[in-house]
Amino acid sequence: MTDTQIHDLPVQDVAARQWRHSVRNELNVITMAVSAARSLIDHGYSVERAREHLVRAEAACMRCHELVKDWPDRS
Repeated sequence: MTDTQIHDLPVQDVAARQWRHSVRNELNVITMAVSAARSLIDHGYSVERAREHLVRAEAACMRCHELVKDWPDRS
């Protein structure tokens, strides 16, 4: 969707698209951070290095929690 098409959408649709985009971004952070932590552990790296990635995943989970509390009302 182009910027022009987005600007032509009702405000609720734009807000919902932005919200979904934000949730997807945080879910990507979680997926990548957990995958990196698992790989580090599997390859014998220090637990501290893996823990750094898990801290990133935890922070993204908290941001997702906040986003879900603000779920756009589609009614």
